[in-house]
Amino acid sequence: MVRIAVPVEGENLRIVTRTGRAPYFAIFQFDGERFQLEKLTENTHAKEHREGEGHQEAHTEEEIAHHHHHVKASQLGECQFIVVRAVGPNMREALKREGIKIVKVSQKDGEYAPEVLEKVKGEFK
Repeated sequence: MVRIAVPVEGENLRIVTRTGRAPYFAIFQFDGERFQLEKLTENTHAKEHREGEGHQEAHTEEEIAHHHHHVKASQLGECQFIVVRAVGPNMREALKREGIKIVKVSQKDGEYAPEVLEKVKGEFK
């Protein structure tokens, strides 16, 4: 069973473009044929930074460690993959350190997690 995270707005499962600012991550299980929504987890990084919506973070070891803490706190460590439209360098490195593979998609792939997952299901091997 493969677990896949998708940054989403909430229960509507609409994909959020900026991974680090997504309010939630939808965690799906994939058995090789079908996707099953397992749970929604709060993105602790987005929750912590709601005040500074547009702030820029330096690409430093300290910021990577900060993002890595939030990857763990948001329960992404149990996932093998994350499906994203955009991911900044700090989050990218934090996901890499956790062993999570990034699958990049675009808006043309769809707006909602279930339809996008179906389009890229061949990536989850």
